[in-house]
Amino acid sequence: MSAIPEAAVPARSMTESEKGVLLAVLAHLVWGGMAFYFGLMRHISPVEIAVHRGLWSLPIAFGLVWYLGQWRDVMKAVSNPRMLATLALTSGLIVFNWGFYIWSIQAGRTLESSLGYFINPLLNVVMGYLFLGERFTKPQIVALALAVIAVLVQTVAAGVFPWLGLMLASTFCLYGFLRKTIPVGPTQGFFIEAAIIALPLLGAQWWLMEKGQAFFGTDVKDTLMLIGCGVMTTAALTLFAASIRRIRYSTAGLLQYISPSLVFLTAVFAFHEPINIWKLISFAIIWLALAIFSVSAFRARPAAEPV
Repeated sequence: MSAIPEAAVPARSMTESEKGVLLAVLAHLVWGGMAFYFGLMRHISPVEIAVHRGLWSLPIAFGLVWYLGQWRDVMKAVSNPRMLATLALTSGLIVFNWGFYIWSIQAGRTLESSLGYFINPLLNVVMGYLFLGERFTKPQIVALALAVIAVLVQTVAAGVFPWLGLMLASTFCLYGFLRKTIPVGPTQGFFIEAAIIALPLLGAQWWLMEKGQAFFGTDVKDTLMLIGCGVMTTAALTLFAASIRRIRYSTAGLLQYISPSLVFLTAVFAFHEPINIWKLISFAIIWLALAIFSVSAFRARPAAEPV
């Protein structure tokens, strides 16, 4: 007698919050993987890499805005002088941040850059206190104090103030704050930013070509990798924008440590950057600060709020 086949159990579809977590993880994996990607292009000027990161983002962002039918939002933002001026400022900030991040990798200072992006969420709390009327909670005060101690440890041990990491953190923090002050979506805003900086970036590429320092168009591999900078940048932004609508803000905050953690691991194990006991102590203090900060944010969420 043949066995009766069991009824097929329908596969459970992912919830919106689960999709959001998956999309956010993918976004941070792309961001974190960029450090290794940029490390493969050490022979190319950081300026040219930043140029193509912006230039090739433009057609991809254009396609997304067109596909999602967001032209009305774009035109509304462009017609508002304040919003347009703010986006012009943020476009300059992000290119500046990109350029120094790429330079830090090529200069063998990837660990310093990862420190900056670890500190960034704590700077966001300071920005909220100074300009948005938010108040520090006790765990946030402890986390901020630990971050200051970590910076002092690195300064005293190395004899050099970790200006690079703090500059990357502060410029990205200011970028996020300014973008928060204007009512424009992430994809629409990024498209406008890319359009604003397109001409200056083309001018920079022309200058590199005139100096004989451009690699774009001289080698197939280098050309494709430069184009890939824009693809990766826009892919990460799109994945993150899609995720942030599906998960709560505290979850997004917890997941944002994936990318600097990958950068840290890349610096130590792929680039073999030197790390002494004092740097380890400094990073351990930062990780403790972030753990306190994250647990506090997680506990502060409404009980009924989804993941």
